[in-house]
Amino acid sequence: MAKIKWNWIWGIGITVVFLGLLAHRVEFFREKPPESPEPQTIEIARPPESWMNIYQNRRKIGVIHRTFTALENGRFQTRENVAMQINTMGVVQALNLSTESELYPDMTFSSFHFEINSSLFRFAARGYASHDKLIVFAGLPHAQKKTVLPLKDLPHIGGNIYEAAFRGSLEKGQTRSFSIFDPSTLGLRKVAVTRHADEIIPIMGKRVLTQKFCADFMGAQNCAWLAKDGETLKETGMMGLSMEKVDAQKAREGIAAEGIADFAQIASIASNRILPEPSTLTEIVIRTGGVRNLPLLLSGGRQKFSSGILTITKEEMPDTAPPDKDPPLFGQYLQPSPLVQSDAPEIQKQAAKIISPKDSPPARLRKIVHWVYRTIEKKPVLSVPNALEVLKNRAGDCNEHAVLTAALLRAAGVPAQMETGLVYLNGRFYYHAWNVAYVGRWVTADAVFDQVPADVTHIRLARGEGGEQLDLLGVMGKITLEVLSFKHD
Repeated sequence: MAKIKWNWIWGIGITVVFLGLLAHRVEFFREKPPESPEPQTIEIARPPESWMNIYQNRRKIGVIHRTFTALENGRFQTRENVAMQINTMGVVQALNLSTESELYPDMTFSSFHFEINSSLFRFAARGYASHDKLIVFAGLPHAQKKTVLPLKDLPHIGGNIYEAAFRGSLEKGQTRSFSIFDPSTLGLRKVAVTRHADEIIPIMGKRVLTQKFCADFMGAQNCAWLAKDGETLKETGMMGLSMEKVDAQKAREGIAAEGIADFAQIASIASNRILPEPSTLTEIVIRTGGVRNLPLLLSGGRQKFSSGILTITKEEMPDTAPPDKDPPLFGQYLQPSPLVQSDAPEIQKQAAKIISPKDSPPARLRKIVHWVYRTIEKKPVLSVPNALEVLKNRAGDCNEHAVLTAALLRAAGVPAQMETGLVYLNGRFYYHAWNVAYVGRWVTADAVFDQVPADVTHIRLARGEGGEQLDLLGVMGKITLEVLSFKHD
């Protein structure tokens, strides 16, 4: 199965929001940033350099090195390097993140530059914000696409919302909403931060009086303890993740070589019933819990949701559908995006090799899904997936399969989207990603399992390749599933 990639900001995710995965550097940009408002005058004094260890259930899995510099114009520049060992799907991998950011005195960012590197994949995002828009270049370092997002207010970089709350002088018990931006999904979201009672905590052998703040993102909670100068000393999140300030010597101590818990397994949900041969099921009925008031796409198409009961019915695949009969509205699902580069010559060339010009849309869907299933090695990777790198590296988990499938389908003239949610495997429901394509009707498809349509244990929670995926982060650790019934062919 697959981990969730968009959780690098809020999940592991809101759990590793403390990694602060964003940043910037103005001189890297191809366009001149707009003139910015005069910064507020705020006194600040904090260490110019700090180290933090990242723990999973008190076992060290990573380290963070941060620098913080006051600039002459009243702003601040932050630099951050993160090195982690992540276990997902039974494979422990190294993950390195490099970030820079320039911040206003209220901790909103004026610009950022972010890079993530793992064993196979790379991703970079850079951009700058003005009072009414955010301009972002994202994707491969050598082939980034420009996106302009409208802004109602200047956003924060994930981990800086605590310092923003601190400098905003929140009173105890007071809650304030902050905007955050996730460069991997180009998603903007609101996060509620509450100041709790002050606490004395042990840090580096001393007992320190701290201000405690907790951020709530659709029910997912992450808490931070800040010193009197606003420096973050400790954070905790879901799945046993935490981080804590240490000295440079302790930061240099080794990362755990074994015993690191599997994030995919921790996030999965045990099924109350064994489902024999899921691919043969025609219907499944599930009672759900923990999803009330969350912006999830539980109803629509093959899924019906009412009063906590979810019914999923297997679609019928049309035999043929004229390629020129797609509703005009669906044209948007033929367009390229920073991560689904369907207009890239490499993607266009590969799609043309897979299909025949005479193929019907259903035939194109089947051929492309089968080609991705057969060609892409199934292995867990840590990165923000993009179609061009997946095509080049020929490896990845469900996210890589889904992003490449979407790009090839769009290049072949088939409207396609990505869906994310849960899927059943060996007695548990795991977080997973797959596709939905319009071939006369919307049909789900899973290139990891070579299924068209995908089996009914695919529980869609969100659809889209952008900020919609952030909506799942409020579900993790809270959703409950009870299989009530199922039917076979």
